[in-house]
Amino acid sequence: MGGMAMELTHRPELKQRVVLSPQVYQGLNILAMPIADLEVLVEAELLENPVLEVEELDHEPDEYDAEQAESKEEERAWDEWLDLYDDLESMDTSAPRDPNQETTNAEEYVGGIASFDDYLSDQLSLLDIREDVARAARIVIGSLDSDGFFTGDCAEIAALAGVSKEIAEEALAVVQQLDPPGVGARSLAEALKLQLDFLGLEEPLLERIVDEYLDDVAANHYRKIARALRVDEDEVRRLVEILRTLNPRPAGAYSPGPGPGYIVPDVTLRRFGDDWLIIPNSESVPTLRVSPRYRAMLRSGSSTDEETKRYLKEKIRSAESFIKNIDRRKDTVSRITEIIIGTQAEFFEDGKGMLRPLRLEDVAVEIGVHLSTVSRGVTGKYMATPYGLFELKHFFSGGYRTKSGVDVAATSIKQRLREIILDETPNKPYSDQKLAELLGSEGVPVARRTVAKYREELNIEPSWARKRR
Repeated sequence: MGGMAMELTHRPELKQRVVLSPQVYQGLNILAMPIADLEVLVEAELLENPVLEVEELDHEPDEYDAEQAESKEEERAWDEWLDLYDDLESMDTSAPRDPNQETTNAEEYVGGIASFDDYLSDQLSLLDIREDVARAARIVIGSLDSDGFFTGDCAEIAALAGVSKEIAEEALAVVQQLDPPGVGARSLAEALKLQLDFLGLEEPLLERIVDEYLDDVAANHYRKIARALRVDEDEVRRLVEILRTLNPRPAGAYSPGPGPGYIVPDVTLRRFGDDWLIIPNSESVPTLRVSPRYRAMLRSGSSTDEETKRYLKEKIRSAESFIKNIDRRKDTVSRITEIIIGTQAEFFEDGKGMLRPLRLEDVAVEIGVHLSTVSRGVTGKYMATPYGLFELKHFFSGGYRTKSGVDVAATSIKQRLREIILDETPNKPYSDQKLAELLGSEGVPVARRTVAKYREELNIEPSWARKRR
């Protein structure tokens, strides 16, 4: 009986592969950091990497300035980076004060600790979603375990929120859009696929590995996986390397940070005539550069030995990547601040004007980034203004249109609601219905249940509890 001859051949093949470098995740983490944490990171990086140094304003020009200028042009290619990798609420305002007053209230700069639930709830409050979906989403957040997984059941969420199961499922999908990626997943496989979706990766084989072969990955059975998928073992190892960059515990990516300390603003606003100048905090995060002296050691003709050159090349690549990520963070925060100033121009006239509705989605579309990038760019980021210190997300809110056609942010409505309650007669407090009627008489049509919701968010008791007997 004749056998079938098998012939092994080599065939060149071009494949497009996505490689996730640690620098990508470093960039995402740097964007999410409060500036005080970033200051610590920069100091540590300066100590660890000898080629990284602070750029002094009065440094002497050298023959490498042209090279640095060209490098900085590449570093400013922000939109290209976002296209590649990113398709990959809240401080109370201080009382408005004189814009010319230079003194500051130190209490404004004292921070606190936010729990993981608070962190998610803050993001949720910035989304433009229906009240029934938001109510169910808050219950979903309360049902997450310590690793960020959803351990409840949508039917149970629906019963608790008084909504349909379909709305509960919609609410779960909303929570799964929040930062950190993977939160709200019902299984490890779903958490990993949510992270792959966030990173914009299209790797069908990797999705099959996540769905069917996680146990084999844990046991390093790469050959078995390769046979099952009909690919070579090297391809499986490449896919597993991508998989290992993901977080199996989504909540593990969140840290509440240290205990209460002083808040450091990312940007400071100064007014010159009709224009606002945005001043990044260069004291906490100085301008960095690669030392020209070490670059010179890599020039042809240098007496530097090959081992030292390899070490310097690695350190220079690391420093350049770190500098790019720092600059991208500054650029993102500054661009978000510009949009805030333009949208909330009435408020910035005197610190008393009404806030207009501004959503994370609006800013994401405006600057061409993923919604979660804007969320990272506003959470824990503060601006110092002549009217006080504000977290960037203070200026984000849904809103209502008044009878005169003017859009008013929910934040401004809450502030007005607080003022009305403070001015009420102590022994005859206003009911929620009366508060809704008073706001309506001022041109802001708000339902009673919305008033009740805002009152609860302001930690104000109902009328029967406010009444002084």
